[in-house]
Amino acid sequence: MTTYNIREMRAEIIGIGTELIIGHTINSNATYISEKLGELGISTLFHTTVGDNPERIKACLKNASERADLIITTGGLGPTDDDISHDMIAQFCKLEITEDAEQRKILEDKYEAYGGKGRMPHINYKQARMITGAEVVPNPIGTAIGMLFEHKNNLFLTFPGVPCEMEAMLDYVSPKLIEKLRQRGQTAVIASKKLRLTNITESRMVQTITDHFEAQGKSNPFLEANPSLAPYATLGECYLRITAKAETEEAAYKLIQDFDNDLHQIFPDQIFGYDDESLQAVLAEKLKSKQLAISFAESCTGGLASKLMTDIAGSSEYTKLNLVTYSNEAKEKLLGVKASTLELHGAVSAETAEEMVEGLAKISDSDINVSITGVAGPGGASNEKPIGTIYVGIKYQGETVVEKLGWIARRLSREQVRELACKKVFWKLIKMID
Repeated sequence: MTTYNIREMRAEIIGIGTELIIGHTINSNATYISEKLGELGISTLFHTTVGDNPERIKACLKNASERADLIITTGGLGPTDDDISHDMIAQFCKLEITEDAEQRKILEDKYEAYGGKGRMPHINYKQARMITGAEVVPNPIGTAIGMLFEHKNNLFLTFPGVPCEMEAMLDYVSPKLIEKLRQRGQTAVIASKKLRLTNITESRMVQTITDHFEAQGKSNPFLEANPSLAPYATLGECYLRITAKAETEEAAYKLIQDFDNDLHQIFPDQIFGYDDESLQAVLAEKLKSKQLAISFAESCTGGLASKLMTDIAGSSEYTKLNLVTYSNEAKEKLLGVKASTLELHGAVSAETAEEMVEGLAKISDSDINVSITGVAGPGGASNEKPIGTIYVGIKYQGETVVEKLGWIARRLSREQVRELACKKVFWKLIKMID
């Protein structure tokens, strides 16, 4: 496998604002900027968050200047006394910051256009100042301008903290960043692709990959490698992000595709999709491609499986009849579950799940019928049937299968139990009709 030794631009993003430190605001800007920088061929190495404190901001700028080429700050560009980002950057770089006549006029016009009454408050003129040698990054939505300038070995770029303003300004400045890359001889392409897996734990996934590559005498793809792998885990799923660096987009995606082929050989039964594909979306596509209709009778999941499937545009192509039969009375009246079955085995049982799905099949006119019953918690559990005990019944092509789902009876919330149960049911259906 070819490896490209490219000196790409390295970035650090510094989120400035006490509201970020104390947890009042989530720093979504860093995630957004990192993804966009990756598309430009810029690697983000560090995310730093700091409050509105002069010395700590300058300490962050010092650290960033020693380990990154591009330093991006978000926040602290407002008109109040605690908005000090531009002042601290100017002090750190030992550059002057002074009011700019053109920016003053633009600011006054915006104030009037935005419905300001009377003379603009004096403190607002703080947003009309420019650092010596900086280029303005205009703000089409708000009043806080950003700046782009080079100082010694670093490239500085500032944005306000309001996400919609930052996003619009980043779109404007991206071509300028590409030009800076060319000027510095740091052009590269960074491409990535996310594989989505289920029915496997993150640790098992990582260990399997590590053992496979070690057996073939290849480097560990979770360490310094090209392409590289990054594992993620969420409820009932694992992700593998493949990232490749190359001189061209074609070369980068060729590296990714080769790696993707290897991973499909390692996990022939766990990979279900790519990037933002969900289990329900994959199931929906299979149902539509095979022209199959599906119906659900849900108890403990409370209609969640039906909701997830019908949230998808075009769900009328595969949806027939969905029922929430939460009470025993509803199970008896709508699905024909016997009172004796409920009394002898309980609502949470393989026997009840079987009678639920058989009853659904009689009234739904669907190709696939599914029943789900269980204990979602926090109450209703027993030693024999703890929280997370879930039974699913599936009737397809004249055959009925009833199974107790595994890996749910653990310390999960009611919402998590329901979500995980639905994901496991969707995966079973995907494999069944594949």
